Amino acid sequence: MQTKSVMKWLMAGIVLLVLIIVNLSIYQKERLLKHGTVVILELAPVDPRSLMQGDYMALNYALNRQLLDDGVQQSLDCQNDATLCTEPVNREKIVVELDAQHRAVNASFYRGQPLKAQEVLMKYHLSNGWLNIGTPSYFFQEGDAERFADARYGEFRVGQDGTAILTYLLDAQGKRILP
Repeated sequence: MQTKSVMKWLMAGIVLLVLIIVNLSIYQKERLLKHGTVVILELAPVDPRSLMQGDYMALNYALNRQLLDDGVQQSLDCQNDATLCTEPVNREKIVVELDAQHRAVNASFYRGQPLKAQEVLMKYHLSNGWLNIGTPSYFFQEGDAERFADARYGEFRVGQDGTAILTYLLDAQGKRILP
């Protein structure tokens, strides 16, 4: 009898803990959407595809190529001259330089340097040899693929820790493509 009571309290505690964690995560994302820095990344060619649950667009960012070239060049420099390897590259974040319209104009791997006023940090990760900045795909309602095929930019909200949330896709004029 007593073990059943303990099990009920234990289960209630676990459920409560899960609810607290989920709600904390929601709160953090909502705060980022409200207070995060706007960063606009140019899209590289995108690929609309159909899934059983609706449509989505695989995203690639123009900065990926620049960052991959930067990483390869740094590796080559380090192999040729060890003195060029004194500043370790942060394997989690990049520095993105923004113009007056919040568009990314340059990016490099974060090396611990102080940021300038027009720079923000963004987290990235490597997946199957591919560098991912932000979100690799964007889901939208079935039948909207034609409208989203005109997307040229992704608008993000970025927190001070580099966490980024894709909020909108933008057309060539920088206008939000709404569902």
